Amino acid sequence: MITQDLVGYVSDLNLQAPEGRFATMRGAETAPIKEGEDQAFLADKSLVSFVSEVNGQNRQDVLNSTLLAQMAANKQFPNEADLLDWYRTFIEVLTKIGWEIEAGEFSTFESSKDAFEVQDSIIDILTTAFGASFIPVILKVLDSIKNLSNKDHKIIAFEKNTHSLTKGCFQIALADETNNTVAMQLGTFLLTSENKIKQILFFKSEKDKTRLQYTSRRGTLNSDAYALVRNAVLQKLGTNISAFIAEVAI
Repeated sequence: MITQDLVGYVSDLNLQAPEGRFATMRGAETAPIKEGEDQAFLADKSLVSFVSEVNGQNRQDVLNSTLLAQMAANKQFPNEADLLDWYRTFIEVLTKIGWEIEAGEFSTFESSKDAFEVQDSIIDILTTAFGASFIPVILKVLDSIKNLSNKDHKIIAFEKNTHSLTKGCFQIALADETNNTVAMQLGTFLLTSENKIKQILFFKSEKDKTRLQYTSRRGTLNSDAYALVRNAVLQKLGTNISAFIAEVAI
């Protein structure tokens, strides 16, 4: 009965596709899942990284569940004025399909400098929340994205999915695995500025013209619970997996 309820829950979810597609054409192949090496992906408005220890099935489960939850939140709260409600819906969907998420509230980042830089703020926040051991992988991924051309279709799509002219939301996640249990460190960032946002991850502004809200939480995937809905998630997402999940070479 529980399995039927969970499958029914996934099947009944209403989804809204992100504005930007990472695939350049319909019918493109799903991003390749690797094992034994660090790997990073864009998934809607999230940047999801994996350390080498995470196995292939867990990588797929993290990416697919994250995309499903985002698309469900997109449907319920498409307006940029409702970003906090978008985030709450995202977390609610994850918890219902097998994730155990720690409690957390949003805080406002206070820059000690007059010049505000999103990338530096991300590193400061995630170092404090999760420890320095996770930062080298995140830095490697951010550097890889920074080196991509701003005409790269993946970057163009990511920018469409994360922000309007002056307001945006993005997520930075890092998954690791210990004793066959996968956990995800998740940082969610809400950015509001008087200045025009172009590249949200590398946005710079005067600190009195920009506000960055954030929350940092750890989630653990109950693999047994997720296994009950894995096929339902795959069926629900369908071709969205290849359209809205893309690997970032690192």
